[in-house]
Amino acid sequence: MDDNRRILPDFLHRTYTQIINDTEHLGVSVVNTLLPGNLTGIYDEATKLILIDQRLISAQQRYTLAHELVHWEHADETCSGTLGSKIERHARMETASKLIRPCEYALAENEYDGDAYAIACELDVTVQVIEDFRTYLAMSQDMAGQRQNTLYRI
Repeated sequence: MDDNRRILPDFLHRTYTQIINDTEHLGVSVVNTLLPGNLTGIYDEATKLILIDQRLISAQQRYTLAHELVHWEHADETCSGTLGSKIERHARMETASKLIRPCEYALAENEYDGDAYAIACELDVTVQVIEDFRTYLAMSQDMAGQRQNTLYRI
């Protein structure tokens, strides 16, 4: 086993402050600051620094911190170009999967007839996280179907 493997704390049902407290031993610093434009968060691998825009509301802060910690976990160094787009998409899907339990999502989906905003409020995440989680579920189902089809061809 690789001793340098980065392990994230559990994000489920944790507040922004609790996640920050959980990450103190990871060797990554988190700073709330004003970020330019529409940036909500930045992770810098060279300095192990996460910047979070201080204007974000609670659910946005929580998501952004979790998202940037996923970048930390994978030691991501770029967010530009084609590779950066793939890294961002992967980080968004992984973050959504770490913030939402499938059973809780299913209950909220049923209770609110699929209304993304209501589901997001119920699960204390953003609408973007709900959309990312739906994409994550669809991709997971596609991969499971592909595996099943491969098994039947043998």
